[in-house]
Amino acid sequence: MWESWGSNMVVKVKWFYHPEETKLGKRQSDGKNALYQSCHEDENDVQTISHKCQVVGREHYEQMTRSKKYQDRQDLYYLAGTYDP
Repeated sequence: MWESWGSNMVVKVKWFYHPEETKLGKRQSDGKNALYQSCHEDENDVQTISHKCQVVGREHYEQMTRSKKYQDRQDLYYLAGTYDP
């Protein structure tokens, strides 16, 4: 995160894709909160950030969702693979 020449705060982000946003679409093996990492990155104004989320490996995700603490979290996802847009 840094301040641009125009005094705007900017952040560099790496993009994740929901299965339905990929060319193959959602597969049977994709669970409810699957995400695909990509090499796609760009710079955005920090005001475009809507919220943060947590992306973990599938095994860790399954362990976490078995716990009552994480069962209803809408911001918890697991890494299902990679995608090259």
